Formats: sequence, C-alpha cells, structure tokens
Amino acid sequence: MNKKAYAVLSAAILSFGLFCGCGDTTDNKKDIAMGNETEYAAHDGQNGDEAKDASVWYPYWDNDTADEELAAIGDDLGTICFFAAYFDEHSKMFIPDNITDKIEQFDKSGYLKGKTTFLTIVNDKLLDEGSSLKDTELLYEILGSSNLAEKHADNVIKLAKKSGLGGVEIDYEAIKKDTELWGHFNEFIKVLSEKASKEGLLLRVVFEPSAPIDSFEWPEYPEYVMMCYNLKGYGTEPGPKADVTFIKDMYEKMTVLKGKTNLAFATGGFDFAEDGSVKQVNYANAVSICEEYNGEIVRDPESSAVHFEYTDDIGEKHEVWYADQETLKVWISTAKEAGCEKFSIWRLGGNL
Repeated sequence: MNKKAYAVLSAAILSFGLFCGCGDTTDNKKDIAMGNETEYAAHDGQNGDEAKDASVWYPYWDNDTADEELAAIGDDLGTICFFAAYFDEHSKMFIPDNITDKIEQFDKSGYLKGKTTFLTIVNDKLLDEGSSLKDTELLYEILGSSNLAEKHADNVIKLAKKSGLGGVEIDYEAIKKDTELWGHFNEFIKVLSEKASKEGLLLRVVFEPSAPIDSFEWPEYPEYVMMCYNLKGYGTEPGPKADVTFIKDMYEKMTVLKGKTNLAFATGGFDFAEDGSVKQVNYANAVSICEEYNGEIVRDPESSAVHFEYTDDIGEKHEVWYADQETLKVWISTAKEAGCEKFSIWRLGGNL
C-alpha cells in the first residue's frame, strides 16, 4: 500500500480494524474508482466483515478528489452515501447530474459490487438566485400534514429506486428546538420506514447532536446516524469538532433507539479569526496554512485534535483546529469502547 493510503481517511478506517494483510493493490483500486474498464478485484483480507461497518459520504461538488481518496481506501470500504439529492425552486427533488453520472460510471466499472449504497437527501433548495441551505420552511411544505408526509415518502421511494442504489438516507437539518416540526419529521420517518421496508430499500436517518431523540418513538427499521461534530465551530470559541466526552455523550444519547446506530465523524476543522469570523477548512487546507505561516502544531489532550496559531498577511490573528490521522483514531477508538459498532466519515475530499 502506498503512502497516500495512510492519509486521514485510510487511517480512520485502519483504526476500526481494517487494512490487515491488504497488500499493494492501489493501482487496481484507482482504475476501478476512476471508472476505467478494469475487472473488479475482490479483496480477500481477513477483515471484510469489519469493512462493512465503515461508510463515507461522496459529495457531488468534489468528484476528482473524492475519486482519488476512494482509490486510496479501495475495496476496504463497506458503504458509500452519494451526497446529495435536494430540491428545485418548485420544491421538487432531483439528483445532480454529476452524481447520476458517477453512479452509472461506478456501476459500469464494477466498483459498487459488494458495497452498500445510499442516496442522501438534504433539505437544501435552489432559488432563482442562489440557494437556501437547511431550509425548514421547505420541511413544513413537504411534511406539514399526514397527507404531505405520505406523499413525500412516496416521492423519496421513487427517487431512490430511480437512482439504482440500495437505500436512501434522510439528512434534514436545522430543525433545532422546533417541536412541531420534529413531530412532523418523526411521523414522516415512520411512514417512510414502512414503505422502504416493503420495497426492500435500506433506510438511514441522520441526526444533529441537538436532536430531541428521546422525546419521540422511532421505528426499528432504519439505521440512525449521529453527527459527532461541530462541538466547536460557527458562533463558538475556538476548539475541536469533537472531544472524548462529547463522543461518549452522543453514543449514550443514541441508546434509546431500537434500530442500528452509527456515529459520524468529520475530517477537517475550522479557522477561527480574532474578528469572530469562522471558516471551514479541510485537512489539506489546514496543513497548507500551517506550512505557509510556519504554525506550531499542538495536540489537545481532551480531544486529540491538533491546533496552531498564525497571523495573516494583514496582521489578523487566527487559530486553526482540525482532525488528523491520530485524532480520528482516538475518536473512533472512543466510540468502539463505548459500544459503537458502525461509523461514518464526513466526507471524501481534501484529506490526502
């Protein structure tokens, strides 16, 4: 295995018990991931079962670097969630062309053979100018009554079947403390769960850390994914996306659910400027900034995240926090020790 295969994502998966006896098949994996006409080479290492416990999100806006990282991870990956379908200005769901094209390319090359696949749907909406991200008005529009929820569930099933993937993932965010909307969402998940089960489609549901999970009864059929990130970020003081205590708390929060549970961790981090502005950075961005400004890296003992300070070209001070290979190993190890058996990584792109 070449050096790139030990970058952030691969190190994370390695820490979950994968990559034992893999051998150096990176060139073959790259052909498959890039959609070339190469016969699929199945990995016969000793940890195939554990590989099924790892999943990543494949974003529609970052195909080139996502493909490169898939080449490094290769067939030691159980699940891919294609991110994402969203809504047009008429509140109709659609899948971006580059995701549709990529699914077809992967399918043709054989890369998806043996993998679990999901189409992620998010509550983002295109507008005449720009877009509305995490749009809760949209959620009221499509979930605000029993009839609307059932109609939307039918549309989700149709879109998932059209994609050709094995399942659908619902990632509707920013509901926050809106108990009425949570009630509509809960009823929708119950309806969708029943319909997905009848159609033989897998179902995943993503929760933000603030989700009032214990306030509702949730169906057993879906797999539930908790976002274990953004502990610190927009609107907070500088700090890590997650720490050990936060991860344990999130897993404990999920224990009330009857379905399978999954903890999601995020690569990258945030650049906190002294004027209060905050900017997301991926792993590659953070490393580049650190090298450019000769930052001195410090590892935080509470989270195992790394951070450094720098002064930019106009004299403003910054503090950058992000996750590296060791960080993700600690986070995933913490999750395993708490009892978690499945994990996800947000996201492919910017980790090599």
